[in-house]
Amino acid sequence: MTINRKNAVTESTQRVCIGSIAAHIDTFAESLAGEGYVSQTVRAKCALAADLSHWLKQRGVSLAQLDEARLKQFHTHRRGSRRRGDVSTGHQLLEHLRCLGFVPALPQKVDRTALGQLTRDYESFLSSERGLAPATLISYLPIVRRFLTAHFGNKALGLQDLQPQDLHRFILHQVPRCSRTYSKLMVTALRSFLRFLCQRGLIKTDLASALFGVAHWRLSHLPKSLPPDQVERLLRCCDRSTASGQRDYAILLLLARLGLRGGEVLAMTLDDLARQRPAIGTIAVA
Repeated sequence: MTINRKNAVTESTQRVCIGSIAAHIDTFAESLAGEGYVSQTVRAKCALAADLSHWLKQRGVSLAQLDEARLKQFHTHRRGSRRRGDVSTGHQLLEHLRCLGFVPALPQKVDRTALGQLTRDYESFLSSERGLAPATLISYLPIVRRFLTAHFGNKALGLQDLQPQDLHRFILHQVPRCSRTYSKLMVTALRSFLRFLCQRGLIKTDLASALFGVAHWRLSHLPKSLPPDQVERLLRCCDRSTASGQRDYAILLLLARLGLRGGEVLAMTLDDLARQRPAIGTIAVA
């Protein structure tokens, strides 16, 4: 099983996974990636889902019959190979399948609080008016509920009193705990919720425009430079007894000692080396 840069599961996963859950591995992986899980964790959780699918097929259990009791039997069956986090992954998968409508939902008590009613109204808005997929609702609703709980607590929902700094404070508190991908999802979900509040007349100011995006530049996680000891270790990796090793060594020296860019080294000619003879001489001595 492999996951590409968009965190989508490739067809090779479906060839390995058999049974009633096989068709839902992709959406489960996308949901996990949307929550900020790294690709390695997503693969591990999807592997457990594949094991559960195989276990259900062996016992002739349909997907509609999957519930907490069946899940407990599955974990007991694989007790010897069970890993940390498998139980929570099983419940994540079960909840995912319930939200998609493939597993019957448990009878739940309706949250009669103002927060519960507001969340249900927003869910209905996303589903009926915006036509968003159930997987998107699964991603958005917990974020919105977490914000409302963090800001208002047990107090009344004073939505008219919301200020941009309230939103910024919540985001800045959450960002260090999650990935950049999930941080962007969090901002997107809050913007959607704020537009809903404005459309319903629950707030007078369009606060969605006050939310700044989360920077996610490509390769921004790479260090700006390497410390001297790591540069020396890199140079020692070049096998200077070979022509390719000598070439690599020379290129790395030009990058490290002269501060040239990769494109500049690539465009260099013998005339450039002749003009820079003093500098090159210094490099050779070093």
